Amino acid sequence: MSHARVRRELAVAAFGCLVFCCTLQSSARAEPPAGAGDFIYHAQIRDTLIGVGRRLLRDPARWHEVQTRNSIANPNRMARGATLRIPYAWLRTSPEMATVASVTGAVKRADGAIAPGERLPQGSVIETGADGSVTIKLADGSVVTLQKSSVLQLDEMARVTGVDAAYSIRLKLESGRVETAVKPHRDVGRFEIITPVAVTAVRGTRFRDGFDGNGGRSTTETLEGTVGVAGGSDSVPVPAGFGTRVERGLPPLQPVPLLPPPDLAGLPRTNSRADLHLEWRPVGGAAGYRVQLAADPEFHTIGADVETALAQASIAHPADGDYWLRARSIDRFGIEGTDAVARFTQHVLPAPPLPAAPQDAARLSGSTTRFEWLAAGSGATYTLQLTRDRDFSELLLDRPGLAGTHTEIDGMAPGTYFWRVGGVDSRGEAGPWSDVRSFTLRPDAPLPEPPRIDGRQIQLEWAPLPVERYHVEVASDRNFNHAVYDRFVDSPKATLPKPFPGTYYVRIQGIDADGSAAPYGPARRFQVPVPGWIKVLLPALVVLSLIR
Repeated sequence: MSHARVRRELAVAAFGCLVFCCTLQSSARAEPPAGAGDFIYHAQIRDTLIGVGRRLLRDPARWHEVQTRNSIANPNRMARGATLRIPYAWLRTSPEMATVASVTGAVKRADGAIAPGERLPQGSVIETGADGSVTIKLADGSVVTLQKSSVLQLDEMARVTGVDAAYSIRLKLESGRVETAVKPHRDVGRFEIITPVAVTAVRGTRFRDGFDGNGGRSTTETLEGTVGVAGGSDSVPVPAGFGTRVERGLPPLQPVPLLPPPDLAGLPRTNSRADLHLEWRPVGGAAGYRVQLAADPEFHTIGADVETALAQASIAHPADGDYWLRARSIDRFGIEGTDAVARFTQHVLPAPPLPAAPQDAARLSGSTTRFEWLAAGSGATYTLQLTRDRDFSELLLDRPGLAGTHTEIDGMAPGTYFWRVGGVDSRGEAGPWSDVRSFTLRPDAPLPEPPRIDGRQIQLEWAPLPVERYHVEVASDRNFNHAVYDRFVDSPKATLPKPFPGTYYVRIQGIDADGSAAPYGPARRFQVPVPGWIKVLLPALVVLSLIR
């Protein structure tokens, strides 16, 4: 037999022993388990059945039925601590009120919204919205937190008359999830949460219940103590660290261990971004996860509740302040595991601006360079930094206090530059820098040297540029609308045929290897003179025309 198989069988045997021991302990008690419908009364000194009937029963004459139900031989003598089982329906009770401790988001009942401090009578139905949660303190000291998209009815909240700290509390969870911390009461009274398919009965414990109306299933997860879960025709004890599921018409699933929590080591102590984003290593056996955010360590004010199938979650726009975050794994049965809890501070700094111009790797020309970016938020100023290296180890420019989203710099030398911009809020706190952008500033195209006119040719030369080739234009007008020469050359010189006599203009443009063109440089004006023989011949022609 393999070691892995031996370990699996030992784990199964250990779990079976745990369930058996819980069941054995429950059956060995003198009173029935919670949820059996009976109130457990422990006899005091000098108690008689007639006296108990007068003090506890709606109809005191039913003490005879109590005697029969509990097989008491002498109604006038009961040993101190003797156990009486009395149906709750026979007891005298007085209704109690619950108090709203905290409200987050949309929470309402039939007659309108619910506010902290409000008193709720039994029978109240509470509904939370997709962003809502409410924490209620019951008269017995128990605390119930109803989470988002849930409906809970305070079906019964009553004090048992004549017994200290004895209550009958029944809550009906119609949909959603509820987390409960039940105050122990020395094994007196009852506390039940009922869903359409299951009943969870407890005495002094912390647990969670959920009901999925679409799937028709109820889940219970025990965090402290032990709860009894009944469904169909059966019930199971669920000890701390275990959970169960009940489907309509079926007995409860044998309790399974709660999955371990996600690792929240990646949560920053201070989150300076507007949104909180988390990632963690996937938990083995997890089909999903739940992440909750609260302003208190007890999670009575749940500000965000996110369920995700991936090992990551995002929470949008928490306000600045201190928060507690908890995350748990969800197994294939829909049972939610143990919590990982971490604290962090939300302190949003200005968002990094988005550089707009110059675009990354742009090639620019000209004596003025314009920088533009998109705003990082209202009321912010900005700081522009410029350097020759991507690490910004030696700043060429550090310009703070810019109120707008653009600025200009004159007289920059040709070369490659890197720039970034950061926002500063109204408190004077600087946010993260933007992404780094680079650009290359080309040298201005040169003014050509005065052309050399030699016979039938014109020789042009100009200062070289760090470009692949040159574009040479000659025109007879200042606006270069009537070009007489348009050519690309590889070196900073060109030879062209001499045009007709007159006034001309020449300009040069650099062309990079990728075909991008720099602006034209300044134009040079030059003259093509009239040939000497025309100057001699022209007067003679004029004289001849006059003789005729």
